[in-house]
Amino acid sequence: MIHLAENRVRTAQGERLRQARIAAGYRSARDAALQNAWPESTYRAHEAGTRTIGQDDAERYAARFRRDGVEVSAKGLLFGDDDAPEPQADGSQIVGVKGLISAGGLIDTGDEQPGPEGDLFRIAVPFRVPPGTIAFRVAGLSMYPKYEPDDVVLCAEAGESPERLLDLYAAVATAEGHRFLKKILRGSQRGAYHLESHNAPLMPDRRLVWASGIISTVHAQHWSRFCAGSTAGA
Repeated sequence: MIHLAENRVRTAQGERLRQARIAAGYRSARDAALQNAWPESTYRAHEAGTRTIGQDDAERYAARFRRDGVEVSAKGLLFGDDDAPEPQADGSQIVGVKGLISAGGLIDTGDEQPGPEGDLFRIAVPFRVPPGTIAFRVAGLSMYPKYEPDDVVLCAEAGESPERLLDLYAAVATAEGHRFLKKILRGSQRGAYHLESHNAPLMPDRRLVWASGIISTVHAQHWSRFCAGSTAGA
């Protein structure tokens, strides 16, 4: 179930996007999407507040609307004027890594020892992220070349309904307690979903207790472990 706090974040992002679109002179969300060759369903979901806006999409929307004469930034769309987390001095932002996520089959997560805040460790990523963003470190090659081992995927801790993520890549947790990075397909049983990889057999009819679309991917060479006062290599 989507937490109320995450719903409020998405609703606020959508309203800021709607106001920017109106100021730019587009009659509707569909009009803006069609004129700019954006996927209509994605843009409409962003403006309706049913899907979290990622950094790449926020940059894309802001750049287009600025060309239409609107004073708007990706930061403004994502966070508003006052809600952005404080960045580090180098412009990066700190995100908690909750653990490994498998791009293939089952992986052993029994030796994960998260800290008191639930983070295995924290990383500095080179851009702003929405509030409520968490991260997982990719293990396995079954989603290569889209995802490689030690890449980090960012997603929303609150999650969303798998029905909204059909045919999309997502981080998921199964009823058996396993985490996967897969494409979600409709299953053959009610309430179940097939999980698809590039280079591994289909996982049929899995029950999901949590799912989140991928906000962004940070490749292994572009993130570093964060320690108070300094950063160290990944």
